[in-house]
Amino acid sequence: MSKRKEHPTYKLLQERSDFFCTAKWDELYLYLNHGSSNSCHHPIPHTIPAELLSNPNVLHNTPHKLAQQQLMIDGQRPEECHMCWHIEDLGDDIISDRIIKSSDNRADVQKLKVDPTHVPRFLEVVFDNTCNLSCSYCDGGQSSGWATKINHQPLYLETDYRNLYSKVPIKPGSTKEQYFNAWLEWLPMIKNKIQVLKVSGGEPLLSKNFWTFFNEFGANPQLRLDINSNLSVDQKLITRFFEKAHNYNGLNIGASIDGVGDMAEYARQGLDYKQFINNVEHWCKNSPDNCTIYLQSTVNIFNIFGLTDMFDLSLDLRQRYPNKVKNFYSTMVRFPEFQNISILPKETKNQLANQIENWYVANADKLLETEQEIVKKNIAYLFNEPKFLKEIELKKLEIDLAKFIDYYDASAAVSFTKIYPAEFITWVNSIPRQ
Repeated sequence: MSKRKEHPTYKLLQERSDFFCTAKWDELYLYLNHGSSNSCHHPIPHTIPAELLSNPNVLHNTPHKLAQQQLMIDGQRPEECHMCWHIEDLGDDIISDRIIKSSDNRADVQKLKVDPTHVPRFLEVVFDNTCNLSCSYCDGGQSSGWATKINHQPLYLETDYRNLYSKVPIKPGSTKEQYFNAWLEWLPMIKNKIQVLKVSGGEPLLSKNFWTFFNEFGANPQLRLDINSNLSVDQKLITRFFEKAHNYNGLNIGASIDGVGDMAEYARQGLDYKQFINNVEHWCKNSPDNCTIYLQSTVNIFNIFGLTDMFDLSLDLRQRYPNKVKNFYSTMVRFPEFQNISILPKETKNQLANQIENWYVANADKLLETEQEIVKKNIAYLFNEPKFLKEIELKKLEIDLAKFIDYYDASAAVSFTKIYPAEFITWVNSIPRQ
């Protein structure tokens, strides 16, 4: 029997339907700067119909999302959830995110139905794209740093069908007023029903909109408030955040870091790695007891070579601050496709998979169960050939990767050729630019 089929959450989901996932109901990612929404971070966000905002419940329960929920109930695979389907299709022993996400909401599996007034347990909101970094896989819609770069010099790539590097869809630091007003109307209705409220960006700690919200939200002792942060900010902002921890059940930071040292700074341009570490230490040493932190990584072609270094960093921090540092987490870059690790040469992927597998064998006893599944998912991804949402010719993806590196390297503090393994550099240099 496969490990997935023996998983208790998988068994519960199968009792409801073959392709059920509670995240379609109990997670909301709300982008007030774009007027869009999704449930789970994997699907591409879809537009919330502005004409329906007179009912603020539509911020979560969009017509599109309700239709996707019905597909799951009927035992059909929603196409937008292809990340989990192709992970599961790689092998019966791989635990996909739908199983991990549904594990916290197992009591809801048989209760959930298509309900236009449903309130999610977890809500992540983005107010604006204010950000001091321009991470390789990000874009002008999510980062004002990228917006500045693109406005100065756009990059046109054939496989960039979403125009991530050629257009800036919103004014930096802005929200869409009608969506923000609907949010203000909806928030009092749900604030005592949601369990976790998370603010992302951009960089929340640099966002005026975040601080306005944080100062005006008021105490909510049942709620855990989280933020995603690059922690490459003035330490005073870290202190300012945890000073209000008494108002909440807890404060938690998802600290984004892709590797360590120069590789971390290359993959996330603008990051000050030393400042990041100092801010993690400051949080762990000085924040109140109900404050926690975890490291998270977005696995892509620029950080896969240092992924286990990030895992080691997390384990070291957890050993020193066991009451503060939680599990590490990683997710795969799917867009832009030319930064997905699956386009690497097969020999390179096999070497990386073996390296990560050896690391896993040496460290498995230190890992939480969820961390073990995360590491094994990365290994399976490297050993197999997962499909993209859109069919794109591999050669075109390679060409766009090479063009992107030429563009991105021009503003890097340390050159690409000074950081990465020789075989990776040789392969990139062999790719034609046209």
